[in-house]
Amino acid sequence: MSTETRNEIAVVPPQVKVIRHVRNVYACRQCEREDIETPIVTAAMPKPVYPGSLASPSSMPYVMSQKYVDSLPLYRQEQHFARLGYTLSRQTMANWMIYGAQKWLMPLVSVMKAYLLRQDALHADETTLQVLREPGKTAQSSSYLWLYRTGSGVSTAVIYDYQKTRGGEHPQIFLSGFKGYLHVDGYAGYHKVPGVTLVGFGHMRGVNTMKR
Repeated sequence: MSTETRNEIAVVPPQVKVIRHVRNVYACRQCEREDIETPIVTAAMPKPVYPGSLASPSSMPYVMSQKYVDSLPLYRQEQHFARLGYTLSRQTMANWMIYGAQKWLMPLVSVMKAYLLRQDALHADETTLQVLREPGKTAQSSSYLWLYRTGSGVSTAVIYDYQKTRGGEHPQIFLSGFKGYLHVDGYAGYHKVPGVTLVGFGHMRGVNTMKR
């Protein structure tokens, strides 16, 4: 007569699997029998994302996104993996993130930075950050995250640059080669950036603001 439909949300928990890559090694048996030179051919093996580790193209970004997107510390991820039936230490995951950032993400950041510096207008700002056990600094002292991003009308790119201080030499170095408009607040450190036109609100030394 008719069809009735009822919807409900189902949650499928993640699964941890060990993927085993097996490759064959081939030799010429006839060559062996005839006692002549025996060629040996080894099948190709998929290239690992982190040589010498168990990291895979799915597990490494999963751990990184859990920490930096979902703010899940590594010790909690360690407990989560244990509940899924697999022992994965926080030290191992920390090594994955360090290697992944240096090997896979930094080249991408370099491309993004080159794209930023080609723009006509950029935004910049800085904010405090507390870092524990940082060499030469107490846990109560402030470090800084400097943010640089594109303006409107172009593809968005955002880069965070970590520095221990709020010195104006940091945007001076990061923005080396940029010659456009730099939209910032009234912090005097941005005046160290050469060849740019500072725009925004409350600038010092009589720099004009740009109306939007």
